[in-house]
Amino acid sequence: MYKHTYKIILVLLTIFSTGSCLAQNHSSNFELGFFTNYSTSIYKGVDSGVESLPFLSYDSDSFFLQGTSIGYHASKEIDFSLNYNESFFDPSNSDDNNIKKLDERKGGLTAKSTIELGVLKIELEQDLSGKSDGFSANSLISVPLYHGSYTLIGSIGYTYNSEKLSQHLYSVSFAESTRTSGAIATHTSKSTHYTTYGISMIKPLSEKFTLSTDLTHIRFSDNVEASPIVTKNNKTAVEVILIYSFKTLKIV
Repeated sequence: MYKHTYKIILVLLTIFSTGSCLAQNHSSNFELGFFTNYSTSIYKGVDSGVESLPFLSYDSDSFFLQGTSIGYHASKEIDFSLNYNESFFDPSNSDDNNIKKLDERKGGLTAKSTIELGVLKIELEQDLSGKSDGFSANSLISVPLYHGSYTLIGSIGYTYNSEKLSQHLYSVSFAESTRTSGAIATHTSKSTHYTTYGISMIKPLSEKFTLSTDLTHIRFSDNVEASPIVTKNNKTAVEVILIYSFKTLKIV
């Protein structure tokens, strides 16, 4: 699933390095880390899965790089970025023989704009890869619940997926249905949405190391569950990230 990830990271690093040469006297933060993610799935025949990967993060006054995303700080409140998303759903991960015959719901390059106003974050994301040509709109409210030796943050979010994106994720074409001899019926999805509930804990372990954990529960709209390739309307994910922070750097 991640065979192209590091190629994309190298491309983003090249673009970022070129842009960084144009900046002068900007402070920046550089972090390396390792994350492990456990997640259930809404797709038929797909069990829960665990993924572990290293990641890097770089944030300056103007530019930022995080994993497979590279962006520009237009202001303190507004960011613009390019993002590479992995596959949304790989049928080979299912133990259902008919599901295995369907097309992969591939990810790709997207453009995202982000606005942060206090506890509110609003994101608009548009597919640029031609995989779906759809877009999503997301709003998230994050509220600090506790701050002491560790920080606890609660959040609730709402995401709208356009009809084109929803069709890419949940529809079944006539050709796909034919491959299963009609065992999986054709299906055309309309626009969909889901609600996200989360709680995060950030725990400094030392001056350099920080441990971050995130628990997220997602509930999808009824028309998502109506798809013949979906078996339930909710999923849960747990992510643990160990971060090593370098000293503030200077780009000259």
